Amino acid sequence: MGRSLKALYLRGAASPAHWVGEFLSRDFDEVEVAEVTTLAHFQAAAGDALDVYLSDYNVTGGTGVDAWNLLEHGDNPIPFVILSLQEMGEAESVDVMRSGVSECVFKEDVHRLGNVLQRLLEVWEARQAKLQADAALIVSRNQLLRLTQQLHARIDEERTAVSREIHDDIGGALAAVKFDLAWIARRTTDPEVTDRVQQATVTLQQALEASQRIMLSLRPAILDEGLVPALQWLVNTFQKRTGAEVVFRCDKETLELAPEVQTVAFSVVREGLTNVVKHANATRVLVDVSDQEGILTVEVTDNGRGLAHKALQKDSSFGLLGLRERAQSVGGWLDVSDQGAGVSVTLSVPLDGQLLAELPEESE
Repeated sequence: MGRSLKALYLRGAASPAHWVGEFLSRDFDEVEVAEVTTLAHFQAAAGDALDVYLSDYNVTGGTGVDAWNLLEHGDNPIPFVILSLQEMGEAESVDVMRSGVSECVFKEDVHRLGNVLQRLLEVWEARQAKLQADAALIVSRNQLLRLTQQLHARIDEERTAVSREIHDDIGGALAAVKFDLAWIARRTTDPEVTDRVQQATVTLQQALEASQRIMLSLRPAILDEGLVPALQWLVNTFQKRTGAEVVFRCDKETLELAPEVQTVAFSVVREGLTNVVKHANATRVLVDVSDQEGILTVEVTDNGRGLAHKALQKDSSFGLLGLRERAQSVGGWLDVSDQGAGVSVTLSVPLDGQLLAELPEESE
């Protein structure tokens, strides 16, 4: 008790009229049963406003299974119960079991029909709630991915702007000071002044190198030349700085990629090489880039000591795992695999143009 029921009943010729509504009124507060006697009328009366479908097995012009087959079945179809009020043969029983209907209630169990319907409705409602929650989760995830994409796009824009300002303003000012110091050095004979100029020149050179490192960490200008040249530069720089053997493999000189994909791919390789320096203690690194079968694949593999378990679980947007969000923001995914004797970081991005901007919008 405690709930209403709205049902559509396909009644066979052998069944009395209105018996279902009267019978179910003992188990439901309000019962509304629409009775039809033909398959055509049943199909015409079917709709989402119903709670349950009921059908005798033997009906005019067919069976209850035929009535079931007339309906459109989605992810969570409305409960459909066949009533077998007459003896059913083996072939008919197999037909019902294979049909996919929710339940078959035989004559000897018809007194339990109300309980059967209540159980089916509870299961249906639970499934419906889960489908709605899943749909809401997908909408929320898509919104989060769009936000992540916009956030990283803004970050990249800011990094580019700051890098340009460092180059144009700070770099230009430091270069001007360097020329002034050189001018002073040429025009003085005072040993003390000369010594101070030399010290200032060394400090100034360190400042210039620091500004260059900051610009490169923000956004290397070589990325404007494309991903392959940028990665070649990154690998060569890393190899010179660390002495580790780095092999770069790419079967193409250029790759046609969206700017945001290039940035993510470059970030993955840079983070993978950074991990080699900080944690891996590796002597050999392989950077492999390909765009086979419409998927950009960037893999960084080293022969180091691997990652600690906690390192794989750290929550940092600047770590290896933080790059997963960036990969998702361009429609890709990132895999960080600890192989025991080394780590493999793999970025995969489909290049079919189906990026985040084309994710389905949430329904109104």
